Amino acid sequence: MKRRAFISGLTLPWAAAATRVLAQASTAHGAPQIGQVSRDSVWVPTPERMIHRMLQLADTTRGDLVVDLGSGDGRVPIYAARHFGARAIGVELEDNLVRLAQRSARDQGVSHRVRFLRQDLFEADISRASVIALYLSPGGMTKLKPRLLAQKPGTRVVSHQFHLDDWEPDEVVRVEGRTGYLWVVPADVRGAWTISGAGEELRVHIGQKHQMLETRGERGGRPVNVIGARLRGNQIGFTSFDRDGASVRYAGRLVGTALVGQTTADSGLSLRWRGTQT
Repeated sequence: MKRRAFISGLTLPWAAAATRVLAQASTAHGAPQIGQVSRDSVWVPTPERMIHRMLQLADTTRGDLVVDLGSGDGRVPIYAARHFGARAIGVELEDNLVRLAQRSARDQGVSHRVRFLRQDLFEADISRASVIALYLSPGGMTKLKPRLLAQKPGTRVVSHQFHLDDWEPDEVVRVEGRTGYLWVVPADVRGAWTISGAGEELRVHIGQKHQMLETRGERGGRPVNVIGARLRGNQIGFTSFDRDGASVRYAGRLVGTALVGQTTADSGLSLRWRGTQT
């Protein structure tokens, strides 16, 4: 998506070459150069098709605030505003890239929906973002990961080319030989839950690593299978079985400290349920 990848820990063959190119290139009029160095990073643009696909992955809408960390020439925030109607903020350390992005936003008629901040991306306020866009090296991604996981559940994170270590992506796409990733910040649902309102009480024990869940169940003092558990933001789903062995699908969401939702049984019967931690 964007244009920036951190050199620290980066072994891509273009990194050293890009630095040499920059040393020889003229930036007399503030024009950006591919490979422009910023502290421990270099500027590299992202193809428009990848930008479009990643914003699609994030289900970007007019109601979103897209924050692009390391926004370079501003192409991701501008694209989000022009083609998805979103509000957007670009965070970029290099002054000439910020000026170029601001001019581009004006020229493309979206300056009222896009802002660019000259700031270190690791110090930027991302608390209001509903979509966060990244193109960082493995080292940069690792450094940023704790802040991303601390975002509001349901925040979407998209990245071009680089992933987030042991945080498995929710979706992966490939465009023109490049890879894009999506993560949805998960709610914390770890612990023991008592599910009531859908027949006899069901106790569900949930272990969690990011959005990946491990579950086991108990009903009336006896073990019962709880399978297919999925978590996406604050949305949760899993399947268990009634006393007759028929499957029952639970779909719900975390609201405050409770899980609330509805079941769907093989018979077609649907009941509301509520889960409280015990």
